[in-house]
Amino acid sequence: MKKLQTYLSGFLALQVLLAMGLFWSQLHQRAAQQKSEILLTVAPDKVQRLEISSGDKAVTLVKRDGKWLLPDLNSLPVDVTKLNVLLDRLENLKANWPVATTSSAQERFAVAEEKFQKRVRLYGAGKDSKPLQELYIGTSPGFRKVHLRRAGEDAIYAVTLSSFEIPDGADSWMDKQLLAAGPVKAIKGPDYQLSKAGGKWQFGSGDTSVDSAKAADLAGALANLKVIKPADKLPEGEGIKLAVTSDKGDLNYLFSKDKDHFYVSRADQPQTFEVSRQEYDRIAAIRNQQLVRKVVDNAEQTAGKKVETATKEKASAHS
Repeated sequence: MKKLQTYLSGFLALQVLLAMGLFWSQLHQRAAQQKSEILLTVAPDKVQRLEISSGDKAVTLVKRDGKWLLPDLNSLPVDVTKLNVLLDRLENLKANWPVATTSSAQERFAVAEEKFQKRVRLYGAGKDSKPLQELYIGTSPGFRKVHLRRAGEDAIYAVTLSSFEIPDGADSWMDKQLLAAGPVKAIKGPDYQLSKAGGKWQFGSGDTSVDSAKAADLAGALANLKVIKPADKLPEGEGIKLAVTSDKGDLNYLFSKDKDHFYVSRADQPQTFEVSRQEYDRIAAIRNQQLVRKVVDNAEQTAGKKVETATKEKASAHS
């Protein structure tokens, strides 16, 4: 009996110790969370210029008249969704305890002034050359983690961020859908003319023998057209012209190709861009014969049904 009491007392003491350990662990976690520091000290809506640089590359994004542009690419528009994702990531960066605070660690983790993997500078309005905040992005201690240091400070933190979210090339920040037509109402191609009436596609003459699926695919390709990058050279030849009417107005496209390179330009934009072969084929390669709905006459339909019936009966007999 005494042995049982001793055993129970020991078991109870162990439970108390475990409970106390869990309590102090949770208390420590809460204390650490309370001490977590927001690393970005500038509000994203105050940022008017963003500079990202690496060892040999750099890109600048500038906000003018409410629009984000790329000065290095003839002031082409920035992919605002991508930019907002980055600013949101930076705004929500939090850190508890620094992983290091020495000068040698800054070089080891590649967050030093003269040795870094990425540097992000955030500027406000005006021509003041001094950034509102400067961040050094370094090595990765794990999946979707990077070492980060704020300029003017020694503390180095491991934060949840990916270096891929901070590209240092202008092409990566360009709005790839700057030539997208949006909802399409009419298309005039090399040998066809399509218009949408009552939610249905028809040829210009009112002929309704249009393959609605193929017409919708063509319209969708134009509505969501994506370019790759500005063209390094202008293609030769006349190319293929398309006149498109959409919610954005009347848009005139010119598609062309040169060996394995495919291009597109639009009359209201001075720049020519490269597109993928898939985009080119979905739009520029389409002709009237591909848009006409295939009609099977009664004799062919009857013959087809007979073959289908015979095949089913044969399969049933073998089973």
